[in-house]
Amino acid sequence: MDTRNFTLPSVKLPKLVPPKLTQAQWIWAGAGALLAAFLVWMLWPRAQAVDVAVIDRGLVQREITDEGRTRIHDVFVIAAPVGGALQRIELEPGDEIARGQVVAAIAPADPALLDARVAAEARASVSAARSALSAAEAELDLARRDQERTASLAAQGFASRAALDGANAALRAARANTSARRAELERAQVAAGLSGPRARARVEVRSPAGGRVLRLLQESEAVVGAGAPLLEIGDPHDLEVVAEFLSQDAVLLSAGAAAFIENWGGEASIPARIARIEPFAHTKVSALGVEEQRVNVIVRLEAPSTAPALGHLFRVDVRAIVSQQENALRTPTDALVRDGENWAVFRIERGRARLTPVVIGEGGERFRAITSGLSEGDRVILFPGDALEDGARVTPRRN
Repeated sequence: MDTRNFTLPSVKLPKLVPPKLTQAQWIWAGAGALLAAFLVWMLWPRAQAVDVAVIDRGLVQREITDEGRTRIHDVFVIAAPVGGALQRIELEPGDEIARGQVVAAIAPADPALLDARVAAEARASVSAARSALSAAEAELDLARRDQERTASLAAQGFASRAALDGANAALRAARANTSARRAELERAQVAAGLSGPRARARVEVRSPAGGRVLRLLQESEAVVGAGAPLLEIGDPHDLEVVAEFLSQDAVLLSAGAAAFIENWGGEASIPARIARIEPFAHTKVSALGVEEQRVNVIVRLEAPSTAPALGHLFRVDVRAIVSQQENALRTPTDALVRDGENWAVFRIERGRARLTPVVIGEGGERFRAITSGLSEGDRVILFPGDALEDGARVTPRRN
């Protein structure tokens, strides 16, 4: 077989045509592309929104705040000078009184009631005293007649001078005995409650100083003993505040330092000065049951005449100034974070948070002085939180 002229028959291949997508298939493809783009956008790192503060210069104060009570500097407790029946006090708390004004009156009290046995003994004592008085009066009458006879005989020369002196002495003794027996009768009658109308002389109680009545300790009529407290008075304009600071805080304060009265019922703070720090601490149990050593710090108002109308034992807060610096480079306390044993802040540099070590000085709850690490005009992040890292992209939060 001759294969030189043999040729293969040509085969016509079918033309490949891409399949046409339906409308539903196009919708699903677009949805998949959108989902992929959304996932990429969600996973793409973005800047964190943060609160930003600017480092500036201003006042930096270190303050200590604690609870206190107002009190009038001189409080007078007026007491009964004698025992007796106290008449009703007509004064009311808040009334003004002057120095030397009568504030109360005390009259003699009625005698105590006697039981049957004591009453019988008292009546028997009265009868015995009355009998003794009758005998003394009889002896006095006899002594008087004897003296008259002796005096008559002495005048006629029939009685000696010694007999006359004896008669006179006997008469004086009889008179003294009669007076003593009469006093015994009166004493027995008083003990038995049989005496006549008693004297009703009152004892007036006067105020030792001017001011206002703070409170009545005994208002109604009553039988009181000597020294019983009746009312308290004081001058509301002579007001001071006693604050109980912890002993470790009290050693930081000094007399003459500035202070402010707060939480007294108004918005404005009342200027004051520390007048005295007591050298004696006392133990006080806190609400959590912890024993604390507290020291009384006495604070006086700077302008009592224009201060609000505070009263005795009102509750307030005392904010005392420990130290202050004018025109100090400062940072908000909320920007400080711990970096090991040191302090640091997150400073914003070219849109990123940079952990910057700083050295801080004195300060309070709002600001701390900056010794080194920052410059005026630097921007720092407030409340950075644990999720913020060094080098993270940040953007200031819009208020």
